[in-house]
Amino acid sequence: MKVKALLTVPLLLGVLAGCGDNDVDQDEVVINPTPTNETTTNNADDTTTENANQTNEENTGQQQEVTSYNFEHFDLDVEYANDVSYNAEYTNTQNNITAEFEDEANKVDVSGDEAYNQISPYLGQLTFDETTEDQEVLNQVMTAFGLEDNYTEFELEVKFLNGEKKEYKFNK
Repeated sequence: MKVKALLTVPLLLGVLAGCGDNDVDQDEVVINPTPTNETTTNNADDTTTENANQTNEENTGQQQEVTSYNFEHFDLDVEYANDVSYNAEYTNTQNNITAEFEDEANKVDVSGDEAYNQISPYLGQLTFDETTEDQEVLNQVMTAFGLEDNYTEFELEVKFLNGEKKEYKFNK
């Protein structure tokens, strides 16, 4: 009986040590609360990050690395001939992220995590801010999203991190 107790105690200590809370769980959403263009991971050591992670887990239901962009709202609408449209929308308010993506030419219409996963690589390529010339914004968006330049109408609404809102409109 004493031998079992002696073997059980070290085993339990090993299990408890492995359950430390410094590691990020696989199901935990990681949020970078400071605006940068880099994807980051952290150990969720502070309460604010842990609360944000829990909130995002409830909203998305899956693991997702979140990247901060120069804007908190991005709404792109591009119209082509024959009423074919391309729409991408991203909103991040207090770490509650929503996304929608529709590409009629390729018959894609998704929202939520699937939409975010589709458009986040494109958003990550955008470096413009509220002081960037309109033509440069157009060029960056067209390149990042791989859009054809034969559009009939291009509309983009952006709300930057400083609260400034800008609209960009181009017609051919």
